[in-house]
Amino acid sequence: MIALIIIAALILLIILICNIPVEAYIRFYGGKADIKVKYFFLSLYPRKEKPPKKGKKKRDKTDIPKDVQEAAENNTSEEKADNLSADESTSPDEDKPEKEEIPSAENDSPKKERSPKEKKPPLLERINSKLDELAEKKNQVSLLIELVMPHLKRFGSKLRIDDIIIDFAAANEDAAKAAVTYGEIGAAVYNGIAFLRQFVSMSVRSVNISCLYNTPAEKSRYDGECKLRLRPASLINAVLAVCFGYISNTKKYSPVMELFKKG
Repeated sequence: MIALIIIAALILLIILICNIPVEAYIRFYGGKADIKVKYFFLSLYPRKEKPPKKGKKKRDKTDIPKDVQEAAENNTSEEKADNLSADESTSPDEDKPEKEEIPSAENDSPKKERSPKEKKPPLLERINSKLDELAEKKNQVSLLIELVMPHLKRFGSKLRIDDIIIDFAAANEDAAKAAVTYGEIGAAVYNGIAFLRQFVSMSVRSVNISCLYNTPAEKSRYDGECKLRLRPASLINAVLAVCFGYISNTKKYSPVMELFKKG
């Protein structure tokens, strides 16, 4: 009975841990990103740097007494002199081994006949093979989307993005180019927010897109920040659902694994 109570308590603890949300704060100002990830009261990223361990200081030559240094130098000079005298005593002719004549491989081995160049297949065959490869990859990608997309949508509904702040500025010395860039940025931002809202719960604090005429393009600004919130249980459920869908219908989704192997 006690063992069952302990197992039930562990299961409840794991469920509780998996349902505590992980929060990520992303800030991008002045071309520098600042990311902080927190889980409950723990800081997952960035980690605090550990102070370096105090190692033993290396002993400098200045700490060694002069008498010891002079004795060591004398010993090394005597060893070098002994080695030189020993090398001079040995004659160079005695140590050299006699060169053996190596038979030439050109005379013994027969000449290899050059193989004719392999002819390339006709152009139509190459085009057909490429089209077959593209059709096979298209089928594999469509199967991957079919397997992952429903669970990905469900996972996106569990993700939440809050406190979005966007502060962009399109700058250019040419007024026409600055206006065109301003329009492109505005369309990309608002369409991107509308698209993400179909899958992800999000709240926008402010969106500011401005146009700077007669200003160098280097002074364009792309600043912003947001907060992401996700429960680990949602990610685990999505991964398990994809794995179960693949295992339950392996014959149908087997080409998906071939796509990853080729990649």
